[in-house]
Amino acid sequence: MLLSLRHSRRELLLGVGEARALAGKAARWLERGVTESDLRHALLAAPPKEGVRSAFGFLGHRLIHKCPVPAAPAAPPEPPPPPVRALIVCTGTGADADAEEHLFRPLGDETECADCRRATAYASWMVDTDTYDFPADMTWRQRVVAVAKADALRGRTA
Repeated sequence: MLLSLRHSRRELLLGVGEARALAGKAARWLERGVTESDLRHALLAAPPKEGVRSAFGFLGHRLIHKCPVPAAPAAPPEPPPPPVRALIVCTGTGADADAEEHLFRPLGDETECADCRRATAYASWMVDTDTYDFPADMTWRQRVVAVAKADALRGRTA
C-alpha cells in the first residue's frame, strides 16, 4: 500500500527499503482497527502547501503523529445470570396440620421461606421470655406462625 501512494501523488515515491522501514508503523494502524482505505486517506489528505521534500520523512511523520489511539480493551462479558431455582413447599408453614401451605424460591439450601425463618427465630425468643411482643415490621403471617411455633415448643396446643 505504501508503494502505491505514488500513483495518487507523485511526490510520495518511496523505494522498497523505505517502504519496508515504514511498514511497521503502518501495521500499528491496522492493528488498531483502521482499514487500509482509511490509512491511505490519512496519508494522502491535506498535503502541505509547500510540497513534500522527502516522501520517507513526510509519511513517517504522518504514520507516527496521526496514529489513532488504541481502542480501550473490551469489557469482560457479564457473567450469566444465576439459574432460576424451582419453587418448593415451605416446611415452616406453622405448627398446625391445617396451616396454609405456601411455596417459595430458595436462594441456597434452605427449606423455609424468609417469613417462616423469622417466625422461628421469634418463636424460640418468645419461649425464653414468655412474651408476645412483636416488632412493628413483622407481618401477620409471621406473627401467627411465631405464636404457633412458640406454643408447640412450650408443649401447648394453639
